[in-house]
Amino acid sequence: MNRYIHSLSWMVIALMLTISSCVPPSNEVITDINITNSDPLYQRLYNHQDEQNVDSVLAYFNHPNPSYRLTAVNALASMQSEIAIDSLIIRLSDPVLEVRVAAAYALGQIGKAETVDPLMSAFVNRDTVDVDNRFNSTILEAIGKTGNKSLLNAISSVENYRTTDTLLLLGQVRSIYRFATRGITTQVGTDRMVDLASSETFPKEVRVMAANYLSRAKNIDLSKGQFRIAEAFTGANEANIRMALAQSLSKVSDPDILKILQSQLIVEKDYRVKVNIIRALGSYSYIDNIDLIIDHLENENIHVANAAAQYLVDHGNRSDAEIYKTFANKNIDHTVRAKVYASVLKHLPAYYTGSKSRIRTSILNYLEELKDKPYIAKHYVTALGQDPYNYAFLKDAAIDSGAVAVRTAGMEALSNIVTGENFINTFRSRSNIVKNEILEIIKEQFVKGDVGAMAIGAGILSNEKVGYRDLIQNDSFLVTAAAKLALPREIETYNEIKKALAYLNNVKYEAEKTSFNHPINWNTLSTVSDSTIAVVKTNKGNFTIKLFGRNTPGTVANFIDLANDNFFDNKAYHRVVSNFVIQGGCPRGDGYGSLDYSIRSELPQQYYDDQGYVGMASAGLHTEGTQWFVTHSPTPHLDGKYTIFGKVTEGMDVIHQIVEGDKINDVIITIQR
Repeated sequence: MNRYIHSLSWMVIALMLTISSCVPPSNEVITDINITNSDPLYQRLYNHQDEQNVDSVLAYFNHPNPSYRLTAVNALASMQSEIAIDSLIIRLSDPVLEVRVAAAYALGQIGKAETVDPLMSAFVNRDTVDVDNRFNSTILEAIGKTGNKSLLNAISSVENYRTTDTLLLLGQVRSIYRFATRGITTQVGTDRMVDLASSETFPKEVRVMAANYLSRAKNIDLSKGQFRIAEAFTGANEANIRMALAQSLSKVSDPDILKILQSQLIVEKDYRVKVNIIRALGSYSYIDNIDLIIDHLENENIHVANAAAQYLVDHGNRSDAEIYKTFANKNIDHTVRAKVYASVLKHLPAYYTGSKSRIRTSILNYLEELKDKPYIAKHYVTALGQDPYNYAFLKDAAIDSGAVAVRTAGMEALSNIVTGENFINTFRSRSNIVKNEILEIIKEQFVKGDVGAMAIGAGILSNEKVGYRDLIQNDSFLVTAAAKLALPREIETYNEIKKALAYLNNVKYEAEKTSFNHPINWNTLSTVSDSTIAVVKTNKGNFTIKLFGRNTPGTVANFIDLANDNFFDNKAYHRVVSNFVIQGGCPRGDGYGSLDYSIRSELPQQYYDDQGYVGMASAGLHTEGTQWFVTHSPTPHLDGKYTIFGKVTEGMDVIHQIVEGDKINDVIITIQR
């Protein structure tokens, strides 16, 4: 034991000496930040981050060069290790502002209540003219990730910031927003967000963040400020504000607000705002909106038409279901028609067996016709999942199909059936019999070993509402399947199976974490500069991404290597969510694919505060690989959770045109002149 301690001590001393040996002997205090990917010491430090060596990263916290201190502190924002809390608290007093800011942000990322008092003590409480408020702003946001309800009220009550104090105002709105993501809201906080979102005197970025709070925060009361919100909604020049405020108006029920939403839907030019208005109308009376919704089923913008069709699925009426069917015969997009079919199957009573049978036949005919177009066919498969009686048809027409996207859609539809509200009412006394038949379908997927089908199947088995714990006597098929999975490539499916096993055996679930397995290619990064771009060629046109090689070098190196290996060529955009993201890069084409490695999350202080940010998809912290997405609009709920490694600088019009099944033809890496 003593020999081990001595060896460990010598290792730490050796590491510190190594770091010190790279520092020129000088008494000069360095204050400039200069980070380059070609710096060997920077590479060594970043490799420690990549390998999750917390102690090795902490050894740089007292380095005389603030560039390395900053890099080390940023590393902890991504690693999120509680071991680092005390060291980060010390860095709140760093002589260099950038390091102090990064330390406050990293403490927020770790998210522990014990950091609140040190953060509050570090707040520079002087007149805002005399202080660089990047630090104070970040402290406010960090408290939003760590504090309690009384602190939320205290932060929300501050109303004396100047309208020119953009950083402090951003700190305030981000703080209130982060509280809400943790399920902590108060009327004081909500009222403050109404003030900030509604007034044109406040900076645009502050209003956008406040509007997103009003849109996404749960269980908030907007009745007192609803007409101020509505006025701001119709009057804002910024689409990012209008689209969020439109969604927020779903939380009120005043008939005058409804008229405003309806009128704006007709005159609105930005499709993203239209989509959110349609979604908001779902909170109001069906009879007051159905004519307007039906008018938009044939909208020239596919996102708007799909939003209208989805309204029918979510809020349709059984008495009008036969009317919906008439639109299925029109010359509309397949994805819209599929949703129309879905709405009919969902809302027609079970005893309309003839009508449902005819729709099922139409869907099965389309599936046969669209065998070579799986990303269109999958929408019809989803429609089948709206009628519980279709569970057996899903197996034959989709789950046993050769197309990966269709198989996965079939399992998702099966999940929708067995977890849906109509399942028990449909089968009644036969419910357990049907559950067992579905269980056999699920078991068959574990025998076949398809990772997507197994992940979804495991999710069904772990759903407490379904109740498979009482029906499954032998879980060996799960144990056997898990043992055959290759990690880290199939970590998502592995963890879903582990969750199912934990549920079935009534024990605590703990997700498997990925270990270091893919070193950063620094040779690739030696060619990367601030002018390095990726030109993505698609069947809809081209768009250009500015790569953030300095902020997220591991992710950028991985992306460039994949692009240079032509990995992305002919890959589909397998996921498109209107007014949210387009996502591609999956080798399977259904979101469950990866290669035989994973990379680390890189989460320095960056924000999804605009459209066009490029981020890495993941199945949890440090599970990224090949899948990436581009945002349609600001998505602050992704901040600090999903790596941002670039931003679209040209071709956003192409991004907005892409639908599921569109292809990446090529990704070309170049240096912009």
